[in-house]
Amino acid sequence: MEMPSPPKCPQCGAEVKTVALGGLCPACVARMGFGGDDLDGEASTVTEAQGVASADEPPAGIPDRIRRLGDCEVISEIAQGGMGVVYRARQTTLDREVAVKMILTGQLASEIDVKRFRAEAAAAARLDHPNIVAVHEVGVHEGCHYFTMQLIEGGSLAERIPEFSKDSKAAARLIAKVARAIHFAHQHGVIHRDIKPGNILLDENGEPHVTDFGLARLVDRETRLTITGNVVGSPAYMAPEQAHGAGKNFTAATDIYGLGAVLYHLLTGSVPFTGESPIDVLVKLVETNPEPPSKLNAGVDADLEAICLKCLEKAPDARYASADQLAEDLERWLRNEPIQARPATPWARLKKWRLG
Repeated sequence: MEMPSPPKCPQCGAEVKTVALGGLCPACVARMGFGGDDLDGEASTVTEAQGVASADEPPAGIPDRIRRLGDCEVISEIAQGGMGVVYRARQTTLDREVAVKMILTGQLASEIDVKRFRAEAAAAARLDHPNIVAVHEVGVHEGCHYFTMQLIEGGSLAERIPEFSKDSKAAARLIAKVARAIHFAHQHGVIHRDIKPGNILLDENGEPHVTDFGLARLVDRETRLTITGNVVGSPAYMAPEQAHGAGKNFTAATDIYGLGAVLYHLLTGSVPFTGESPIDVLVKLVETNPEPPSKLNAGVDADLEAICLKCLEKAPDARYASADQLAEDLERWLRNEPIQARPATPWARLKKWRLG
């Protein structure tokens, strides 16, 4: 009897031992989907340091050809990641400071890089919400594609996670606001697909602003900018269906998982799954359940834990039906009312009613 041939990676043709990661071999998984993020999703990215650089810094290192982009005068570099670079700039016509994002490869950008970049701008530009970083203008200067956006001065959530593990209510309030913003995006046909602390910027008042729609999927627009089966997202925060590479199954539930993973990190100081490599993280994501938050932080109560774990269900249809429902349950918890994540017993309802 002839033995069946082992499965092969659709990207490079190497034999693979598991098809739980979209059929890709470990090398391709590590190379294709993670954009240089470390296991906790906190590597320096284009967005994490937005607002950190000082406007007083000399514009050293900025190519002469991009010192002026449209009506913007570039002041200094803020940060750069695998695909893009962000600059602080002054928009002279409106006398305001803005952030300018450009493709890192500039004039050498490939056609697919340009399409992805413009898709990011298009996704963000359709979203006018107080908790989503606003895109102002999209342009091209001497072959370099860029877009200008709202400048958020307070850095990213990734830099302030320890604050929230000591304050569950603050964590719940923040994620409720982010969930409302993500629900707004969903209502306008945009799925973010890369929700993580580095993509949530905090302004000087501590208000969150969702940014970096580089992996966003426009629900009403088919795209072939990624290879079939490609694993996209940050391993520490991605949903199981992203680890499978099941692109056609990316729905609002994918972002709800990401929101739950960020909430888990805020409550416990740890991401839901850790490992020595991205592959280790993805295998655990697909095959195991996270430790209950209360085991890592005894200060997390049962109801808030139930909300968090409902977001982290393996099956998309077992999560909240919408990000709005997640926000409502968090707000119920903050008001000390019975939550929807699990049916409340008569005693629990009576206890909450008395405490309320």
